[in-house]
Amino acid sequence: MILISALPEEVSRHRVLSTAEAAALCGFSIPHFRRLYRSGVVPSPIQLSTRKLGFKTGDLIDWIATRRHRPLAT
Repeated sequence: MILISALPEEVSRHRVLSTAEAAALCGFSIPHFRRLYRSGVVPSPIQLSTRKLGFKTGDLIDWIATRRHRPLAT
């Protein structure tokens, strides 16, 4: 489990997470998280190498916060 709160604010928002770490932070399985970023639902990843993606922690935290404050669809 990632303890983002243990990092200083200026460091924690710029940390780059792997797909597995990003999925865990958001509370999704890795396959579901991959479907979400391929469909453009979650923030765009950073291309780290030919086959490796990374996700900025700050972008994910902001995305989670906006989803929590969004009204439920009726």
